Amino acid sequence: MKKSYKNILLTLMAFIFFSGSNNIAAQTGVFFREANQLYQGGHYLEAVKSYQKILDEGYESGSVYYNIGNCYYKMQDIGHAILYYERARRLMPGDEDLKANLALANLSVVDKITPQSEFIVFRIVDWFIHIFPQSTLVGVVIGTYLITISFLVIWIVTKKGTLQLVGFRLSIFFGTLFLVFGLSLIGNIRESKTRIEAIILTDKIDALSAPSEEGIEVFSLHEGVKVTIDQTAGEWAEFVLADGKVGWVKQESLGII
Repeated sequence: MKKSYKNILLTLMAFIFFSGSNNIAAQTGVFFREANQLYQGGHYLEAVKSYQKILDEGYESGSVYYNIGNCYYKMQDIGHAILYYERARRLMPGDEDLKANLALANLSVVDKITPQSEFIVFRIVDWFIHIFPQSTLVGVVIGTYLITISFLVIWIVTKKGTLQLVGFRLSIFFGTLFLVFGLSLIGNIRESKTRIEAIILTDKIDALSAPSEEGIEVFSLHEGVKVTIDQTAGEWAEFVLADGKVGWVKQESLGII
């Protein structure tokens, strides 16, 4: 009888869980269709609000960020358009439409920042870390690990020479892939935790030499410029530009990617 009650309870819990998941998926689908219709009708601000409801449900999607970026671009809000395009790029870096729209939006940015030349080794490491989105890397690492273990088992258990040799060689091959993609994932996670990038959202802002209104104005920036946040102090943030310039601005003028 106890087992029967336990099975009923587990079934009920599973039903509630999957019903809840299906309800959330259905609700986000409604918001998505509603937002698309608003966008097609030229109601861009209302479309943004509908897309935002999807994010508020806890569903993060590159497509949603991309569509929000399109809405802001249509409203000629370049700062927010680039912010959401950059957020989308973290989830779908290979999307060609996204790349094209981001490049188009960047043409409207007043400040043209020329990146510092980077040692080729650093460029290779950066490419290696961003070879796949983090979520994809997790799947690849898990997959190569399981395949490696499977072929190791074949190598250990089988007694046939040819099959044993194949198991050994394939375990080495997939084990190497597991190590390579594992290192890439570690670097990706470490960077995502330590490197904070943001977009200037204010039409024009003065970068100061210190986190205070008393700081000296060192240069000015306009909306849409991408920066890397180095440190914060109260309401202030110190940022670094791609060309190496450093300045302080209030955090409210930045949108974290």
